[in-house]
Amino acid sequence: MLGTEIITSIAVDGANRKWVGTFNSGVYLLSADGTSTIARFNTDNSPLPSNTIVSVASDLSTGLIWLGTSNGVIAYRSDAPAGEAVLSSVYSYPNPVRPEYQGPVTIAGLVRDTNVRITDISGNLVFETTSTGSEANWDLMNYKGERVSSGVYLVFCASPDGTGSAITKILVVTSR
Repeated sequence: MLGTEIITSIAVDGANRKWVGTFNSGVYLLSADGTSTIARFNTDNSPLPSNTIVSVASDLSTGLIWLGTSNGVIAYRSDAPAGEAVLSSVYSYPNPVRPEYQGPVTIAGLVRDTNVRITDISGNLVFETTSTGSEANWDLMNYKGERVSSGVYLVFCASPDGTGSAITKILVVTSR
């Protein structure tokens, strides 16, 4: 996959994914086992000031990936800070979600590989995912690919071994 690239730096994030800096092709994000490319960042598709990556560093507590380039340093907030030890202080942000907000909602305070299920107030499953570290993201879409309507959504979190669980709520306000 990276056979022709000159690798200059490698860092590992909270989901055990590899961030690979190259001499002139930007940065690659590889899966935990290193066999597939999840994303590629370069000057054409990101705010990287240069495709020459001098160093890559991962801050496991915040999920920030620091990229040192030949033209300066930039930080990228990944979705994989290191997982917490136990499910104890689960929260979501932004909360409430206002009508003008277009980004994802982040559920934080999770252990790695937490199963996250989001339901409407009636208990209908709207979204399900697994955390990549201490966070999981919801794009505010339901299984039909439609943005959810105004309401309170319940977030049920279960640790991978089933020993821990947590619940939080998200208020979504739409302009409909």
